[in-house]
Amino acid sequence: MYEHLTTVANVPARAKVFFYSIYAAAFLALVVSLIIKPVLPWLEVAFFALLIFIADSFAIRLPKKASISVSFAIIFATTILFGPWVASLASLITVINFSDLRNKIPWYKMLFSACNYIVSAFVSGYIYMLAGGAIGKITAANFPYIIMPLSLSCTIFFITNTSLITLAIAYLYDESIFNTWRYNFQWLIPNYYALGVLGFILAQIYASSGPASVILLVVPLLIARQTFSVYMNLKGAYVDTVSALVQALEAKDPYTRGHSERVAKYAEMAAKELRIPDEKVETLRYAALLHDIGKIGIARRILNKPGRLTNDEFKRIQTHPGLGAEIIGDIDFLKEAIPAVYYHHERLNGTGYAEGLSGERIPLLARIMTVADSFDAMTSTRSYRPALSDEEAAEELMACRGSQFDPKIVEAFVKASGISLEDRKPDMEELQLKIAIEDTV
Repeated sequence: MYEHLTTVANVPARAKVFFYSIYAAAFLALVVSLIIKPVLPWLEVAFFALLIFIADSFAIRLPKKASISVSFAIIFATTILFGPWVASLASLITVINFSDLRNKIPWYKMLFSACNYIVSAFVSGYIYMLAGGAIGKITAANFPYIIMPLSLSCTIFFITNTSLITLAIAYLYDESIFNTWRYNFQWLIPNYYALGVLGFILAQIYASSGPASVILLVVPLLIARQTFSVYMNLKGAYVDTVSALVQALEAKDPYTRGHSERVAKYAEMAAKELRIPDEKVETLRYAALLHDIGKIGIARRILNKPGRLTNDEFKRIQTHPGLGAEIIGDIDFLKEAIPAVYYHHERLNGTGYAEGLSGERIPLLARIMTVADSFDAMTSTRSYRPALSDEEAAEELMACRGSQFDPKIVEAFVKASGISLEDRKPDMEELQLKIAIEDTV
């Protein structure tokens, strides 16, 4: 979806302005650091830069083309030991790492990542000092007063670092700032404070015993990284599970080959236009991919029948939303997708199935999926009619606003799809419209 953003020439204008602003801010932070502290412990700068480089090279990929690593613990330790000047300069090493090279991350994103670390380290480090934080080894005499500067610095780093990444994602991909932050970073809050504690311990051990003692912190940092990794791998397992279910359906019903993916794409387009939170968009995608999974329980002769269905056959088809809800009902991570799967054939006027719900009694995600499903049905070739063009299908959706479809969702979908409609009445007969929309099998 975002492959075109591989070069800075394709980056949206406001994202370019944002990136260049962060580049400039990072450059200014480095210059200020060198002016204020022209004499620096360069050996320590190199040592901690190496540690940061190693930690950052094992970053965990996040859903929105971003990443997170345990390097904050080392940057935080550097701030405590040597101040924001050394922490900022050591963070410069993050301009390149093995993880970004392996994933072929565009240069402007790699540079932004490094500048983000530099700015976050500089700002949080100065806040630490202004709040009364001690530079160097912290002794018993510093307690409990040192707790407030440490906590404040950790908080400022987290807010600065995640906010800059969130803004970059939102500007690059035109997504909600709040939803992006909540989806990608809200769950990281306790982890950041845990890394802050590890950073404090690392600083104390280094101050007492020197570089060799840092090896003692390797295991806790690896455990912290593993926590991130397990979380993201679990999300990957979710996707694999959904894919396996979709493949099982497509093996039985040739019509659905590609249908579920297209419905998911259309539904996601409409949801993003409606500014629905990212976690709900993810649920919607799962539901769209699996909305026809209940057809596994329908006889192949009915699914593959070349002509119109009899009333009894259509009644059998109408059981597939309920069957689908039962199939995914015992899969924990799909529980929130159940209503969308079960109610995706409901109509706004109450004439749909499986329960005959109307209006806003139909779950929002189900209403979105109904529009996406119907659009794909109309633009797909059937044995009894050719496929409609995108424009014709969109006109039919617009004509049925308020009766079959939620008007706001139809308008959001048409806008997101970029389909240009003429201000004219659809010229199709009512029967053809009913076939195209109602017989979505």
